[in-house]
Amino acid sequence: MRKVILIGAGVGAFIAMVGVGIFGEHGLLKLRELKRERMELEKEKQSLIQENSFLERQIELLKNDLNYLEQMARKKLGLIRSDEVIIKLPEDEKGQGAKDTEPEAQDQNSEK
Repeated sequence: MRKVILIGAGVGAFIAMVGVGIFGEHGLLKLRELKRERMELEKEKQSLIQENSFLERQIELLKNDLNYLEQMARKKLGLIRSDEVIIKLPEDEKGQGAKDTEPEAQDQNSEK
């Protein structure tokens, strides 16, 4: 009878240790979650590195390239030269500029 109790206690302790190893604070499930989080952070890091490189390139262009600086000023601030004229076209209901609004001709061969 005593052996059965000792075996039961040993099996119970083993199951408890396995449970703590899987579900505990430092268990396998937590390890899997941390690995997933690490992968997400690595992706974010790579994205930020690319964005940083792009911004560094833009800074260099703004500092050293007057044509790029002029282009950005025109685009962002709507600046024009004194000898330029702006022509604004009326917009249709969809917000597009004035375009030919005739419907496309249907292919006569497709009616067969």
